[in-house]
Amino acid sequence: MLPWLLLILTAVFVALAIDAYRLATPSQSVPFSVTAEAIGQDASHLPLHEQEELKTWNHVYGMGKLNQSVWLFAILAFGSGVATVFAFLE
Repeated sequence: MLPWLLLILTAVFVALAIDAYRLATPSQSVPFSVTAEAIGQDASHLPLHEQEELKTWNHVYGMGKLNQSVWLFAILAFGSGVATVFAFLE
């Protein structure tokens, strides 16, 4: 039973890694208004140069690079895949 659950878990992590890879965009190409809306702020009244400063600050101290979630799901998929192989070999 455990090997099959690990196999399903591996498939889920692979699907999440593929989805995160397809959704990944360079952080510089996303306007700050989109990021601000996601964290509940209103940046519509700010000039563009102030939005760029906030974008840089948020990139360093705030949410960071969300594109790194691809690596998280890939590592989880690899780890659960190895565990699945060992579980089936027992």
